[in-house]
Amino acid sequence: MLIGRRTTIRGRVTQFGFGTFLSQKFLHLSDPAAPVHLNVIKYDENSCTEIKYKTIEEFLQTPSETVNSMTWIDIDGIHDPDVISGIGERYDIHSLVQTDITTTEQRTKLDVLDDALFIVCKLIYHDMDCTGQIIIQQMSFYLKHDILITFQETSKDLFDSIKNRIRQGKGRIRKSKIDYLFYSLLDVIGDHYMNVLHMMDTSVASIDNQLMKTLKRDTLESIYDLKRDILSLRSIISPFKEIIIKLQKEEETQIMQESTNIYLKDLFDHIVQANDSIDTYREMLSSFIDFYMVLNSNHMNEIVKTLTIVTSIFIPLTFIVGVYGMNFENMPEVRYKNGYFIVLGCMGSKINA
Repeated sequence: MLIGRRTTIRGRVTQFGFGTFLSQKFLHLSDPAAPVHLNVIKYDENSCTEIKYKTIEEFLQTPSETVNSMTWIDIDGIHDPDVISGIGERYDIHSLVQTDITTTEQRTKLDVLDDALFIVCKLIYHDMDCTGQIIIQQMSFYLKHDILITFQETSKDLFDSIKNRIRQGKGRIRKSKIDYLFYSLLDVIGDHYMNVLHMMDTSVASIDNQLMKTLKRDTLESIYDLKRDILSLRSIISPFKEIIIKLQKEEETQIMQESTNIYLKDLFDHIVQANDSIDTYREMLSSFIDFYMVLNSNHMNEIVKTLTIVTSIFIPLTFIVGVYGMNFENMPEVRYKNGYFIVLGCMGSKINA
């Protein structure tokens, strides 16, 4: 069986706004027709081997992992049940966990199993190859002893920097246990969260500038759209923060080494900063709505004021015209020689008053 054949699991696309001031879009992509990529990296402090498998059968025929070496199995594409079940059978992954991996609507969570950790989170990034789009995809981690298995929805590899560090022996990854690699991948996800928030900061600033220049209904709609996007981001980032907190509790996650906790604390600080930024943006957008309502109210007051002035001018004029528009036979001033000019003078004095 070739990896990447079409299955019955369907992809979906969900669009979110980013206001009308930036052309950014949020897309949740899951392409059931895309090929599945299975990449395995085995490494220790002195060596590194990388193998890309074309079929799941080819992978399953390889010998078990080498003792004292770390193994990272990176799977891009979760729509092929044969691949997921094959991996699950080899590494004793529970069927419910396999279901969570293939269900892309999972909420961010951490499950502490008997001898493994299972994490589901959302990866958000700006797709440079598809201008103006923010991509959301689900990513799952299965961490067990010296093995880390990662599952991504699409083949867009955002961890090239991590792989290059492993290949070149740079940094601490090759010298550390598998939990440090796990932390490094989480750190990349956190960096992408911050990048998206920086883009949102630009969008908020654009709305602020637009409010000062003109008062349009589109502006209010953009504020509400952006506020909805912020809530969506918060629903993704806040549970991610809870995962980092749990990972630091050694009694719950004994796979994580004490030496990795200091790095998790640094990642936690970044995620807290991201949450604080989201709260700040929410407050700013709420103040924008209040400011818009005040401006709109002032604008309406000016209109009412103008209409009141016009009405105060034309009411007496309408009264005068109405009086002399009546068809009574006995109206002496109508036949007066200068009556017309006297009435015009009275009307003019009312206007000037």
